[in-house]
Amino acid sequence: MVDLRRFPRYLTKLKARFPNDENVYEVLNISYKGCFIKIDKKILPKKIVYFEIEIPDIGLIPVYGIVIHHGTPENPGLGIEIVDIDKNMRPVWNYYLKALLYIEEAKKAYKKALEESKKEEISEETKSEQGSKGS
Repeated sequence: MVDLRRFPRYLTKLKARFPNDENVYEVLNISYKGCFIKIDKKILPKKIVYFEIEIPDIGLIPVYGIVIHHGTPENPGLGIEIVDIDKNMRPVWNYYLKALLYIEEAKKAYKKALEESKKEEISEETKSEQGSKGS
């Protein structure tokens, strides 16, 4: 299946809160213009919803979005297209997403470094084994 999203999606474990609802829901992924919230509520598609996303060490970001889908039977929730974020909070959202981009890059670099380290260890072991056979 082809991913037609315009903005990168980042896996998260953020929290979302809806007005008049004491429950806290998990935001499984976010992008500049969307998010997926693990929730058992069925809100009609194309309905505008207001909720707040809690960013750790920062605070609550008020969000308006449109429900696009309800996920899958294995992974139910709300796929929401973000249509508006308070103008004063928009820079906060942008900085947070930029930080997630750098975290993803750091994860890739770390994985690559581990792979390179393993290659070097194998290479050193091979040299060591060849040296002991030659004695």
